[in-house]
Amino acid sequence: MNQKVPQNIQNLIFDLGGVIINIDFDLTMRALQAYTDTQLGVGAYLGKNEIFYNYETGKINSGEFITQIKEKYQLKATNDQIIHAWNALLLDIPTKYVELLVSLKGKYKIFILSNTNPIHIEGVEAILGQNSQIKHLSELCDKVYLSYEMGKAKPELAIYQQVINENNLNPEETLFFDDSEPNLVGAQKIGIQTMLISSKCTILDILF
Repeated sequence: MNQKVPQNIQNLIFDLGGVIINIDFDLTMRALQAYTDTQLGVGAYLGKNEIFYNYETGKINSGEFITQIKEKYQLKATNDQIIHAWNALLLDIPTKYVELLVSLKGKYKIFILSNTNPIHIEGVEAILGQNSQIKHLSELCDKVYLSYEMGKAKPELAIYQQVINENNLNPEETLFFDDSEPNLVGAQKIGIQTMLISSKCTILDILF
């Protein structure tokens, strides 16, 4: 797939999972399944339930999240084991992706916008630090926007509008990369241009 950035674009917004860091939800589901007789389902994801939404929008903290999923799924595991399983979906951040983002900072305004939670962000930054000289996501962009800090989540229109308003961006000059079609549709509704990222079309294919 041959997609290129339109010439009028001044601002780039990147999702994290599936765009900057490779992920596999099934790994977390399998890891959690080892601690319960309750069938979680391969391919399913806890993000579809209220507990996860509340965690990713900052309504509950990490301790509350762990307690609630332990009770809901009858997980016989320690907190550390839950954290390890929860982060099992986090794979690698390709060095070329890091280099690409660093190279783009002078050319565009760069933002990261992710539906995420404190446990995953700690895991992401640990992986980032292992594979590069960069320790924090904030070093890769002008500003990082995380759902649990914002109190809202994609594809809610308010989350995109906050990024636009706080940085005085023109939506028509802004391009958003995400691996989820519904998240792209949300951004499109306020006039942001979008591109779908997949294994067949990565940010390297578009921006390198």
